[in-house]
Amino acid sequence: MVIPSGFVQAGSNVNAGHGPHHRPIEALMTVASTEMSDVVNGVSSRNVWKSLKAGSSFSVATVRDLYLYVYWRHLSGEHTMTLLIYGPDRNLYERRVLPIATGSASSKRRVRGVEDVVDVQPTRTFGQYEVSTAQLPVAGTWITGHRLLGTWRVDVVLDEAAIPVVSGTFAITE
Repeated sequence: MVIPSGFVQAGSNVNAGHGPHHRPIEALMTVASTEMSDVVNGVSSRNVWKSLKAGSSFSVATVRDLYLYVYWRHLSGEHTMTLLIYGPDRNLYERRVLPIATGSASSKRRVRGVEDVVDVQPTRTFGQYEVSTAQLPVAGTWITGHRLLGTWRVDVVLDEAAIPVVSGTFAITE
């Protein structure tokens, strides 16, 4: 598999395909950040992608938000992406369930384990990949308030699979 340039955290795993004409779903993950200086320099939320800085280590003193990008190959239709975000103490920091769909406009649906109807996030096409994004706020959260510094892990589970389709790590440092 060719990995797009700029990938820092990458991995792949194969989910079973269905039938002889289906390809297994593959995934890669990368992490990028926006920094506190982006707020001072007037980077609007609409143009935040222009200021993203890919990396594997981010300073708690400067990072504002982290963006987790999951690049899917052979993904089509509606699915549920679950992000399991583990802090440096290896405990679950956050479990986020995100319905995703390829080739569709935003809609709403019920997701098992989530009480409310939630927005379906349409993926964006990037070359041969469908891309899903999730934001992890850092500034002004428990991460900064309780100095949750060290190596974090993110497991990405597709639908209700028993194992993650991809896992990656990043560090939040002093």
